Amino acid sequence: MNKIVISKEVNPYYNLALEEELFENVKEDEMILYLWQNEKTIVIGRNQNPYVECDIDAIEKDNISLARRLSGGGTVYHDLGNLNFTFITSKNNENLNKQLKVIKKSLEMFNLSVEFSGRNDLLSDGKKFSGHAFYEENNSYYHHGTLMVDVDITMLQKFLKPSKLKLQSKGIKSVKSRVINLKDKVPNITIDSLIDALKESFKIVYGNVKEESILNKDCYSPRYIDKYSCKKWIYGESPKYTINLEQTLNIGNIQVLLDVESGIINNVKIYSDTLLNINFEDIENKLIHKEFDRNKITKFLKDQLN
Repeated sequence: MNKIVISKEVNPYYNLALEEELFENVKEDEMILYLWQNEKTIVIGRNQNPYVECDIDAIEKDNISLARRLSGGGTVYHDLGNLNFTFITSKNNENLNKQLKVIKKSLEMFNLSVEFSGRNDLLSDGKKFSGHAFYEENNSYYHHGTLMVDVDITMLQKFLKPSKLKLQSKGIKSVKSRVINLKDKVPNITIDSLIDALKESFKIVYGNVKEESILNKDCYSPRYIDKYSCKKWIYGESPKYTINLEQTLNIGNIQVLLDVESGIINNVKIYSDTLLNINFEDIENKLIHKEFDRNKITKFLKDQLN
């Protein structure tokens, strides 16, 4: 038996938590189509480093949510002009061709032709409007992705770039692609009309849809919300990396090199052009084994050295 689940929440932590809960509990012969949206959110892949992938300064200034998903792949920007889909099933029941057929058929209802690229992307006229990622664990599997209907491209370009911190990483950098909104091709397409098309297409391809559930925080609270909103999950899953943090203080210019792994500072070295006799080693030792938080470190250095 198959089902459709639609989240009416736009909180990324709620939606990712619900996705994982559906994933954990899916039955062997069941296919779930899960549709969801996030309000202004950067979502990084499981193995990515947020400091490499996006402008942390801009994200914090503009109150953009930052989230990490279970699946690998690149960094994406979500807003309410984007619709996310997830196909959730067992490993034995997954069929990528059928899953893509659901997407393709839904877009054909708008007279849109779709091209498949080699990097799990869907294109229109050579421009990307949908990126996909995959995850499996135990006997469960999911395939999820974005559908850009009317995304604010300027915001996407603003946030999906390295921050001002100079950073070298062993993580995986997203490959920036040319993108297009479906609305540029079909002016009358909306999120609601695309949802209706996906539901209809899903029923055509899979049939036997036993139920449709519409969920929000008032009627259901997934148990993994705290996990996805936790700073340790968002930042602490980052691979090992070295940050080169430069500041101009009253004492002169300083350069701070920090080795960070799983969000914890393992090693620190401070360099400076100051003429003052300062024991930087004491300051370095105070930072070792601390959680890496750029704002707190900046304040700490100013307090210690200004």
